Amino acid sequence: MTVNMVNKNGEAKLKSLIIYGCVLCSFLWSAQAQAERLDAIAAVVNGQAVTCYEVSIAQDALGTQLAQQKGVALPEAQVLYERALESRIMRRLQYQEAGQLEMKVSAAEVDAAIEDVEKRNNLQAGQLTSVLQAQGVDMETYRENLEDRLLNNRLMNVVVRAKLNVSDEAKREYFRKHLKNPKAVREVRIAQLFIALPAEAGAEIVEETRQLTMGFVESIEQGADFSRIVSLKSDAPNASVGGDMGWLSPGAVAGAFTQVFELKVGAITQVIRSASGFHVLKVTDERMRKPQNTQPYDEIHARHILLKIPESADLASQLKIRERAEKIAQEMQGVSDAAFAVRAKELSQGPSASRGGDLGWFKRGQMVPAFEDIAFPMQAGDTSAVVNTQFGLHVIRLVEKRRINPNAYEAHKDKIEQLLMDSEMQQQVPRWMRSIKEKAEIVYRQCQV
Repeated sequence: MTVNMVNKNGEAKLKSLIIYGCVLCSFLWSAQAQAERLDAIAAVVNGQAVTCYEVSIAQDALGTQLAQQKGVALPEAQVLYERALESRIMRRLQYQEAGQLEMKVSAAEVDAAIEDVEKRNNLQAGQLTSVLQAQGVDMETYRENLEDRLLNNRLMNVVVRAKLNVSDEAKREYFRKHLKNPKAVREVRIAQLFIALPAEAGAEIVEETRQLTMGFVESIEQGADFSRIVSLKSDAPNASVGGDMGWLSPGAVAGAFTQVFELKVGAITQVIRSASGFHVLKVTDERMRKPQNTQPYDEIHARHILLKIPESADLASQLKIRERAEKIAQEMQGVSDAAFAVRAKELSQGPSASRGGDLGWFKRGQMVPAFEDIAFPMQAGDTSAVVNTQFGLHVIRLVEKRRINPNAYEAHKDKIEQLLMDSEMQQQVPRWMRSIKEKAEIVYRQCQV
């Protein structure tokens, strides 16, 4: 009926065309604006673009994070934009560094990390998605952030941690002071505000940066939210999680940083100077760690040659693989450790093959029971017969065996090294990140905020 009326009335027809034209123009303009948002460039980092769309996603995430902090007003859009832009630039720089090292994180690794998060938080498989939605976070964004963290940790281990060295003297000193005579220890969880200094900064820049940091301290003391300032101003990699540095034990931090152990929960330090910049630390939680007095136990150092049995293998194929494993076990009887390692590199199908099958030192409970039940009764230099586990067929060689006193230095050495390295990493990671940014060619452009 409407069609007939329009056909009879030229004025109505013209009006419909005008309305349709306006709607079409509006649609085309909206599509064009969206395309511009997707294609517009916020910055060019060593020849690679950071798009305005990327920055807007990061800006929205930062806004959501700040909005969850009670009683905290959101800053202006321009402030959020600038913070989000810098975070995407640093992300691009880190991915470029990882690319040069042919380093990446697979989707399967992200899936495994998500599964681990669900297990540690007592969630059912797939339940994390709804939990995140309730917090205003979509799974795609969470996966991207998780991938960033996994890649960043891997990158930091290669470019920073691998270059650090903790002397045996330093580890023994830590043991004498904090572990030789076990006692209850107060541990604190801290968050950090870090303001970086440029390399080769002159006295004027150093003083300006100090005054800037002291201004933040004054604001916090007058009631400003610490996490908000960290999210918007901190130059540390952990700024997006409120500057959280985890739990620290006495002796695991050096110099002026030790003052955190004198503070109550909620208190902050004064401005602390380091080679990288200026720090303000806040104690966010505390706990007492009781000493653990356990009985001595055995540790063994072993190698193995692993032959996997494919799930699709029929009975004849399985028997053929087992015959091969038994032949290898027979050939390895009485050979030297070096000869076993050579054969493991050639034959083993496990991840330790490149290390000559070396599994390192381990105690009971770290391997599957079927493996341990054979390995632990063996003597140094022994080679086992074929051992069957869910991973395949193993030929085990016991390299060394030792008795561990859990209160002795040797029992704590690896953990002490980890603690001292983590402390040094807090200093070195911001310095490294600053260095790659200063070396980069960055061209800033402008997005519509």
